[in-house]
Amino acid sequence: MTPLLVSTLGIIAVFGLYLATISGRQAQQASDFVDGGQALPPWVVIFAGAGIALASLGLADHLALLATFGLQYNQVAVGLIVVALCAALTQKRIWLAARLTDLRTLGDLLGDYFGSTTLRIFMLVVLFLFSIPFAAMCLAQAGALVGAASGADVPPGLAIWAIAFALFVSSVIGGWRGIAYVVAAQSLLVIVLVMFFGGFTGFTVEKLAFAAGGIWTSAGILPDKIPGVIQFTAGIGKAPPIGGIWTAFAGLTFALSLAGIAISPGFSFLGITSKPHRAFAFSQVWMIAGVTAGALMLVGPVLAAEIASGESLTAFMSRLATIDQMAGVGFAVLLVGSALIAIAFFAGSGACVCTIELTSRYLVPGMDPRTIRFAARVALAAVYAAVAVIASYAPLSATIFSSLTLSLSVQLLPAVLGLCWVRWISRSGVLTGLIVGTLFVVFTESFGLILFERLFVELPWGRWPLSMHSAGWGLIANFAACLLVSLFTRSDAGRDRRDRLHEAFEESEPARLGSPAATTAKWSLTLLWAFFALGPGAILGNTFFSEPIFAGTVVAPGVPSLLIWQVLFWFVGIFIVWWLAYRGRLSVIDDLPRCRIKLVPDPNPLFEPITTPWIARLLNRVTGR
Repeated sequence: MTPLLVSTLGIIAVFGLYLATISGRQAQQASDFVDGGQALPPWVVIFAGAGIALASLGLADHLALLATFGLQYNQVAVGLIVVALCAALTQKRIWLAARLTDLRTLGDLLGDYFGSTTLRIFMLVVLFLFSIPFAAMCLAQAGALVGAASGADVPPGLAIWAIAFALFVSSVIGGWRGIAYVVAAQSLLVIVLVMFFGGFTGFTVEKLAFAAGGIWTSAGILPDKIPGVIQFTAGIGKAPPIGGIWTAFAGLTFALSLAGIAISPGFSFLGITSKPHRAFAFSQVWMIAGVTAGALMLVGPVLAAEIASGESLTAFMSRLATIDQMAGVGFAVLLVGSALIAIAFFAGSGACVCTIELTSRYLVPGMDPRTIRFAARVALAAVYAAVAVIASYAPLSATIFSSLTLSLSVQLLPAVLGLCWVRWISRSGVLTGLIVGTLFVVFTESFGLILFERLFVELPWGRWPLSMHSAGWGLIANFAACLLVSLFTRSDAGRDRRDRLHEAFEESEPARLGSPAATTAKWSLTLLWAFFALGPGAILGNTFFSEPIFAGTVVAPGVPSLLIWQVLFWFVGIFIVWWLAYRGRLSVIDDLPRCRIKLVPDPNPLFEPITTPWIARLLNRVTGR
């Protein structure tokens, strides 16, 4: 199996090199290396967006957790619709803002819109978490999977460096366009393989474990039910919830953390550098909410039940190899390919965005296009080297730091909503909410708990207290502080700047949600869906179809009631995203914006410093040597 696995991965690497070479030849000027000329084709956005949403979950982790906790964890697949909803609300407006202002990254947009250097720094911190610890965690998993699939014939360390080198070569040749092409192609491969193995397992396995007895979870964990709405426990590590950790509030707040994918620096950069028209809507409705969420929801439990019966991913991989050697290799490629998407995208987007926001803005301003391309290649080399070193020698640290990634990314939601829709959200409100929300995230995740308890005293709570994900704790505090402060500072000095952008939105591509009654209906249905699909109402799905009130008796629908409930609200969720994206025109772009605006006037060097003073002093100490 090892020669076949290595050959297959080699073919994927060579194909990625081919795509990178083609994209490199399409570059019209040197500066296109970092942003693809802001003209990525629509098919890239369609496939890459779905692949990134799936890869951010970690397919191997997703199947392992599904095998451990059963259908209560399958709520996470429904949560992918939240990614599509968040993208529908923000992706088109961010693209429009970038075209109206000639800015190329979300960090630049938020920094200029709110007039805040702190927001720029926070965006760079989130970018760092995605591009190094998160990518390193995925790379370590990919190396471990290759080592396990090859029976240790290929050591994990060798696999880590070989994968990093192959992805680096493709990135450094093709630039941002090449990275996007490779990610889109790998995304299509992974999605096809997920659906293939769902059918292959169903046709080749004589007695499916899911049909025979569902997912065999550990004692004390409910395999086909959500263990309550909320449980008043101290959290993981102190007193885990009874019946499993994935209560309704855990599922809802984890789904909110997934919204951090849609507003992450890399995902936003993918949208800004594309020429979408209807690609945004198609990606959000049919690929993310439809194909990706549906494939994980329907195929995931079947594969997880087989994994649970064999006790590990490796055992299931070996079992497939006994049926057909190519099937075992294909399953290994499926898991490794999911990790490759995350590594290539987050490492590549991190290097490109860092070149635009940090290198060319602060470290070496005024670079010519060739120098910018060289700086981007140096950034790619530095990022991939750091990712490979951390994946090889500090995988546990990468896992601890990466646990903060999605939760901190989603703390940008008030700022992004202010940029896109709510003009009265002020700079002070955003910064206050960001600080408070970040503190709540850090002290309800492993990183903050380990750091505080080693330095000071033991805290009375563990990870995710009250069975709520850290993203939920952070967002509650974030929104409360942001809205309260914004109510008192909404007419601050930056209000004119914010009004100017929102007026340009209305002139260029106004939303078409219909009459006030239609608008109310759209948002009311969305909130009702969230309540019953992911919120407290999801608990009804435990027995709604197996013990229906109207029947007065127990019925046998053939599959767990909770799975039917999840599939039902998956269909409703697709309809809601379609209604907003297409009918509400939230994701359809008809024309290019005709006007251009400047959020921040050009500084007068005689009276105004171009760079924030404390940053200027720091840069002088570094660059002056």
